[in-house]
Amino acid sequence: MPLTKTTWLRTGAPVAVLALALTACGPFGEKGDTSENARHTSPSGVTDGRQSGTQKVGMRSEGEPPLQPGQTGTRAFKEDTGVEPTYRITAQKVDIGTAAEAKALVSNPADAEGKVPAVAYVKYTHVRGATVKEYPRVGDYAEVYADGRRGAKVTGTAGRPEGCADSDEIKNWRSGQSYLLCNTFLIPARARSVEVMWTEIGGEPFVWTF
Repeated sequence: MPLTKTTWLRTGAPVAVLALALTACGPFGEKGDTSENARHTSPSGVTDGRQSGTQKVGMRSEGEPPLQPGQTGTRAFKEDTGVEPTYRITAQKVDIGTAAEAKALVSNPADAEGKVPAVAYVKYTHVRGATVKEYPRVGDYAEVYADGRRGAKVTGTAGRPEGCADSDEIKNWRSGQSYLLCNTFLIPARARSVEVMWTEIGGEPFVWTF
C-alpha cells in the first residue's frame, strides 16, 4: 500500500542525532524557503500555520490534476553545480509513523505534540543531460502536505529511513541511474489526506495523492 502505518525510526540512534531541527517554508520557494540548502543549515523552530519570525507554512496551490502513486513526472532541473539534467520523478509511497517517533525526532517534545512523522519515498532517474558530479539537490524539493498544508520538515540523518540514499554521498550521477531519496515531515496525527509535492523554485508542481 502506498500509504502505510509503520514503525520506521531507526533504533539505538544517539540523542545527539535525534535532537533535530524542523524547518518550514512556502511551497514555491518564497523567502524563507530552506529546502534548497536544508543539508547546510538547520534553523530552529517549528511553524504550524502561524507566523514564526519571517517563515510561514504555505498552502498548496491548485494546479494540474494530481498524479497517482507510482506515476511519473519529467522535468529539467538546474543543480547547484550549474548542470541541468532531466529527471524522471516518481513518488512511490508515504510511510506514517507514530506519535512516539515524532517526539523522538525533535529536541523539544512539545514541537511534536499531536504530530506523526510522514516519510515521502521518491525515486529520481537521471534521464539525460550532464553528469551530476556531486551533491545533487533535486531531492530536496519533495514535500509532504496533509489536508492541503505543508508539514514541518525534519532534517538530519534520523529523518532518513534505511534504504534511502543520502544526497551528500551521491557522486557522478549519470544518465540511466536512479536513486531513492526520502524526506520526513511532521504532520497532524488526524490528517485526512496526504500528498507529496515536488516543485522547483518558480516552477509548476508535480503532486501525488495518497
